Amino acid sequence: MTRTIACVPIFLLGLFFLGCAGGTSSIKTDSVVGTITDVNGSPLAGASVNFSPVTQSVGNPAYAITDQNGKYQLQTLLGKPDAGTTPGEYIVTISKSEMIPTGQKEKNSDGKMVDVLVPKSLIPDAYSSAEKSPFKVTVVSGKNQFNFQLKADGT
Repeated sequence: MTRTIACVPIFLLGLFFLGCAGGTSSIKTDSVVGTITDVNGSPLAGASVNFSPVTQSVGNPAYAITDQNGKYQLQTLLGKPDAGTTPGEYIVTISKSEMIPTGQKEKNSDGKMVDVLVPKSLIPDAYSSAEKSPFKVTVVSGKNQFNFQLKADGT
């Protein structure tokens, strides 16, 4: 929990420097949309979808959160909201988790005792790992649509 809290200021500082550099819409992006369905074929709402370039110099990392219908619309840190990403080959990771209590307590910053929570994945672990994800796509100039059906065995 302490590690997560420590990473937040570093992430925010990075966003601050991107903003100061004028980088909030400095790249041309192409539309990337799609739908994620769970192992039962139902829309997967509230999942994180991440596109990571296979080759770091070709493409820009992009992310989205699925809506209640399992639909997502990608954006990059440097592009306009919901504008997609740049052409290139990407590994796609998908994750969804909930926080569950461990049965332990700790003091929070106000000195109150609170439950210690840990994340529990709600989908097969293979989908959240760039090394294990079965999903690889190529984004091209123009409009792109990639739908993903999760399977219980993570393939």
